[in-house]
Amino acid sequence: MSIKLKSSYTNIKNWFRGNLHTHTTESDGSRPPEIVIADYESRGYDFLCISDHDILVDPSQYQQDTSMTLIPAVEVSAHGPHIQQVNANNRVAPDSDRQVVVREIIADQSICILNHPNWGRQYNHFPHDLMESLDGYHGIEIYNGVIQRLHGSALATDRWDRLLSDGHRLWGYGNDDSHQPGDVEIAWNIVQAKDCTVDQIDAGLRNGSFYASTGVTISSIETSGTTIHVKTKDAQRVCFVSKLGVIQSIVDEAEVSYTLPEDPNQALSLSYIRAECYGSGGSVAWTQPIFIEENA
Repeated sequence: MSIKLKSSYTNIKNWFRGNLHTHTTESDGSRPPEIVIADYESRGYDFLCISDHDILVDPSQYQQDTSMTLIPAVEVSAHGPHIQQVNANNRVAPDSDRQVVVREIIADQSICILNHPNWGRQYNHFPHDLMESLDGYHGIEIYNGVIQRLHGSALATDRWDRLLSDGHRLWGYGNDDSHQPGDVEIAWNIVQAKDCTVDQIDAGLRNGSFYASTGVTISSIETSGTTIHVKTKDAQRVCFVSKLGVIQSIVDEAEVSYTLPEDPNQALSLSYIRAECYGSGGSVAWTQPIFIEENA
């Protein structure tokens, strides 16, 4: 028996930065869309979603005033845990049956993300059994910036590892969930794409050709045989994490590699490998999981 690594990353060298979760005065944000868009553009963002609660704000009315790529989105909020609809064509009704919501988002050909799982006093905005039961969504928010100033935890890699370990193949997204000026540039997604068009950014976010970050910059994520190589610009430590959150390797360098165990059964038992890259001031970048499979 032999094994292989299944990576979502490509050989494309271009990386584009954006936020998928943004609120304005169209729902419960404190600033109008024009001001929010200008703020993100001033910070060098490449793409942005305005994703107000249960309303689809048409970004085309603002596109001529920004160099960023604006992507239509909705946060489906009423009647249950919040779900992000990215690159929305039509607004999805907030059905109390969240499987119906997921199904309709997918039918709309949008990207479907479960939002801020660890928000709230019980750290359980999205009950885990519900996350386990839902089928068809693309991933979850592993970091949600606004939760830094609310009850709960902004970080949700614990939920991610549980879902991945139970066989769900899901991506991890990092977003601001900005409502106020202080909620901007906390967490973002860096997408591998040929150019910064809606279609190209959608493909990268949908297929897992991106990483989430709160400050660390990753230059490349590559696989060769059974080795994963991660190169960063500014990480001080990189941890390689496997099934159920077990750390397989810790290296205090900016450029690191990890090779799977030689025993195929031992390698398969790891299920996946993802990298957490730690920089100064508590900043982190998270790669997507690279899955370990038996070679047919």
